[in-house]
Amino acid sequence: MKILQRYLIRLFFPVFVITILFFILLLQLGDLFLNLPQYLQNQARFITLLRVMYLYFPKCVSFAMPLSVLFASSYTMGNMYAKNELTSIFASGMPLAVLVAPLVLCGFLLSIGMFYFEDRILIHFQRQKIALVNSILEPQQNLNSSDLVILSDSGKIVYFADYYDDTQKELNNILIVVRTESGDISTVIKGESAHWQIDHWEVTDKAVYTFTGENGVLYQDSIDEKLFSEPPETFQRNITSIDEMTIAQAKLFIDNLKKMGLPYHEYLSQYYRRFSFPFTTFIVLFFSVSIGGRFKKNILLMSLLFSLALAILYYVTEMMTMLFAKWEYISPLAGAFLPLLIFTLLSVAMLKIART
Repeated sequence: MKILQRYLIRLFFPVFVITILFFILLLQLGDLFLNLPQYLQNQARFITLLRVMYLYFPKCVSFAMPLSVLFASSYTMGNMYAKNELTSIFASGMPLAVLVAPLVLCGFLLSIGMFYFEDRILIHFQRQKIALVNSILEPQQNLNSSDLVILSDSGKIVYFADYYDDTQKELNNILIVVRTESGDISTVIKGESAHWQIDHWEVTDKAVYTFTGENGVLYQDSIDEKLFSEPPETFQRNITSIDEMTIAQAKLFIDNLKKMGLPYHEYLSQYYRRFSFPFTTFIVLFFSVSIGGRFKKNILLMSLLFSLALAILYYVTEMMTMLFAKWEYISPLAGAFLPLLIFTLLSVAMLKIART
């Protein structure tokens, strides 16, 4: 690494450390004051609030990382430009791409590190934080659900129910359809309710209709209920978030949704976003090194405004593509990676026309 490149790195990292600590503090205070009235109303202890802040720290790092890298790099480049250091460097014959190469490499390594940080550390902290906050704000969380359609055993058994009572582990107005390998209906079980009995559902006041090969229907009032072993957790109101799962857990969760015939596009786009979001740090670095050198006055203010404006533009774009993916206008893969692709092309274009 050349002397000028090492000099750029030494200027960048102190600003980056101070900036990320500042944004982490803002995020911590924002989350605390947002829920403070509910905390006080539920008489949360001070030590509990400290634990909430501790568990929220990795998430703050994830949120603050791209914005901190963007601000620190644009401020560093702008400060060098204001002091005419960039002019001297370019006059010596060193291109901008060569000068910022180690900085861009650091951004790439930070992106890779953030991917593993989120999957190995952040997820576990976030899961504990959400559970702790829910225990404070919602001590008795309602898991009841209504208007249920659940596919089980690779679609061979379909459960229909008007309502699921999680407290009683009971399904009301239950209808169970058993299908053959080819998808034809073989048996229909109708009952007033069904209660969970350790390892299966017991249907009360049931009527069983079996379809025979001669297009006839055979009525009976008993059937082997051991076949109906879908666990009660499947019928609970879905409060699961991809943000609380590791990559492997999220993939398994989405595969189960596909098997049950439930909507999964929103979850799949969030799953792909887990791969694209860490590389936001790498992309914003291109913008900062190409535009940061244009600020010669009010560098601190201009760098902050530029960082905030670009962050807002990126997150608004990402929000729109994720919504389009949720509504199935575009594929989940496009919903997650399209903002990254757009801003990559823009950053490369800006780097080509940057002052050198």
